[in-house]
Amino acid sequence: MKIAIGGIRGIPARYGGFETSAAETAIRLRRLGHSVSVYCRGRQDKGIKEYDGINLIHLSAPASTSLETIYHSVRLAFHVITANRDVEVVHLYNAASSLGCLLLRMAGIPVVMTIDGVEWNRDKWNWIARLVWRMLTWLAAHSANVIVCDSNTVRGYFEQKYGKEMLHIPYGSKQIQGDSDLYKQFGLEDKGYFLFVGRFVPEKGVDTLIEAHRLSGSSLPLVIIGDNDKNPDYVATLRSRAADNVHFLGFRYGAEYESVLAHSRAYVSASKLEGTSPSLLAAMGARVCCLVNGIPENRETGGQSVLYFDGTAADLAQKMALLSDSPEEMERYASAALDRVREFYDWDAVTKRYLATYRAAIGLGPSPVSVSNTANSREGA
Repeated sequence: MKIAIGGIRGIPARYGGFETSAAETAIRLRRLGHSVSVYCRGRQDKGIKEYDGINLIHLSAPASTSLETIYHSVRLAFHVITANRDVEVVHLYNAASSLGCLLLRMAGIPVVMTIDGVEWNRDKWNWIARLVWRMLTWLAAHSANVIVCDSNTVRGYFEQKYGKEMLHIPYGSKQIQGDSDLYKQFGLEDKGYFLFVGRFVPEKGVDTLIEAHRLSGSSLPLVIIGDNDKNPDYVATLRSRAADNVHFLGFRYGAEYESVLAHSRAYVSASKLEGTSPSLLAAMGARVCCLVNGIPENRETGGQSVLYFDGTAADLAQKMALLSDSPEEMERYASAALDRVREFYDWDAVTKRYLATYRAAIGLGPSPVSVSNTANSREGA
């Protein structure tokens, strides 16, 4: 099968969940013998035309958080229609890709689209942007052959809202061994720090996390991986609120990121809006104790293997203090998290579900929607 993947910044993954999912599944699809093209819009590595046997097609887009995905999806659609016509199915990520999806469908090309959370609930959008997101998500729901949600909670919301049956396919998680000592270059001690990984945007709750760490009185430092180069004023505000034992490492990828993650005492997140959190899954796969906001999406991902707080800085502080003083609790949650990843979040299984979905979209197999949603409803238990 010839498959095209778009709606992301590109691979190898250096940004978020969509890019990680595209990279992990594309590699496995290629190894299963399928031809895979990934459309990239990142402004780095433009000279690289192939990655692990995957064809990389670079199409430029304006550097705007509000327009680049929309613009790039339209360019992708025209490229597929005119220059890559033998593509059998296109997999688009992000509801902002819906204009490209519509053009592809008008040309008779099947489209599978993955969407995650309720984007218009993000704090950064004004009322105009929220309206646009609602329109784009409606268009995605009514133009794609199949809509995929990484979270059953989000799937249920969108099915009720749009009256269309959708498919649940979660993200996978890489099982990180933690045998690298690269974390030491940052002055860190094994199991001697809390870790947050994510973008610096209001809904991630980094301000709550910094406040909770202060209230906890823990002697363990808080290490933060992430940044937001498009909103330096917000980043400066976060830094100004942080105590001396809060360490900002900026963006970290690959071996450095994996080493810092695997050797942390606990992954901590106060995020208020998620689908399936890729960073939470990564921590679980690294056999790290996880302490996160108890929103339904996180509870679906972590089940009983994750420690939750009620969204307030006071409760988060109490539970950070607990993990600081109780290595036994840390170890219990870490072990349970890895067991859950092995049972439910395997990238090989995720890839096979997507492959079945592609086959159904082009008429080579039955719809996987009803069977898959029923079979996987227990994952939130």
